[in-house]
Amino acid sequence: MFRPLTVAAPRIRFSRFISTVESGTAYENHTISIFNRLGASLERTGGAGDNGVDFRGPWTLPDQQQFYLVGQCKYYERKKIGPSVIREWEGVMSRQELDTLGVVAASSGFTPACIQEALSSIYPIALVAIDGGDMSNQCTNVEEAIRGFVWNKAADTFIGKLVVAKKHYDLCKLDQADPAMYTIQLLWNGQPLPPSISK
Repeated sequence: MFRPLTVAAPRIRFSRFISTVESGTAYENHTISIFNRLGASLERTGGAGDNGVDFRGPWTLPDQQQFYLVGQCKYYERKKIGPSVIREWEGVMSRQELDTLGVVAASSGFTPACIQEALSSIYPIALVAIDGGDMSNQCTNVEEAIRGFVWNKAADTFIGKLVVAKKHYDLCKLDQADPAMYTIQLLWNGQPLPPSISK
C-alpha cells in the first residue's frame, strides 16, 4: 500500500526570521558574553578581514594566571561541526603568539571525528558547545548555556586546572521526558568559575 511521505515541519528558534549573518553575529555576541562572565575580557572581531577570528582578548583565571584567547563561532540549528573546521582553525592558530589559547564554539556540538582532530592537534585548542537557544537574553545562566567543554593536551598549560563536571537538575524539577538532563559546571579549585557567578 502506498503511503505519502510526510516531513515534520522544522522548529523555528527565533520569533522572527533573521538572516544567517544576523544569527552568526548574535551567536558571537552570546558566546563573548558567556566567556566574559567567566573572567575573560573578550571583544568581537568578526566580519570581513577577521582572518577567521571572531573574538579575542585576555582571560584571567582566579589564581591570576592570564593568557590570550582567540575564538571562532559556528552557529547551526542542527549540524554538528566536522574535522575540517579544526584543520582550518589550525591555520589560524599557526599565526598566533605562543601564549594564545584557541577556542571553537559551536551551537550544535561537534562530531566525534572533530573532537579527535582537536585532541590530536599540536596547537592549544578548546572546543565549547554553547547553546544558542535564547541569544537575546544576555542574562542566560552560564551553567545552562554551556553544554560541553573539552580541550587538548597543548591547552593544559592554560586551563589544565579547570574541572568540567555534570550538574544534574534537582530531582523535584527533573524533566521526566528527559531524565538525563544536566548542565555543565566549571570548577576551579573546587569553586564555580568565577566564584562570584553564584552570587
